[in-house]
Amino acid sequence: MAEQITLLEAKLQNTEKDVLELRSLIGGTPRVAFSAALRDSGSGDIGPFSTFTPLKYKKVFSNTGNSYNPSTGIFTAMVKGMYFFRFSMFVSTVPNSVVSLMRNGERLSSVWDTSGSDTHDSGSNAVVIPLEVGDNVYVELYANKKVYDDGMNYNTFSGFLLFTM
Repeated sequence: MAEQITLLEAKLQNTEKDVLELRSLIGGTPRVAFSAALRDSGSGDIGPFSTFTPLKYKKVFSNTGNSYNPSTGIFTAMVKGMYFFRFSMFVSTVPNSVVSLMRNGERLSSVWDTSGSDTHDSGSNAVVIPLEVGDNVYVELYANKKVYDDGMNYNTFSGFLLFTM
């Protein structure tokens, strides 16, 4: 009987630990979300640059969790989890733009418009991806390409944590 009581006490302690851990997860769920536009003021082209260049989205609408850095244009995961990212691109005059969503230097998805005589073209793309702590996500402008904005916030970059893993 004493052996069974000792076993039940151990199980009870483990169950209490599990309950405390679950409470901490529910009450302490990380909140990560950001949304930003390319320009905080002014108008005109960004680019072209001679090399592939991360775009710096300066007009921050929200940055819960402070994972997005407007000085670099880079989102850095502070929590391991599954994330959603979306970006948009706008080009004026003769279309000449290619932008890509990048994770740690790896191209995930792109939007482009580089031919034709039409003007004012736009596009967007999105992904759902797993990230490890420290992973970087950013939007990259291809070399010798450009995007345009005039305060209407055509070029945006947003992301949020769906769930932790």
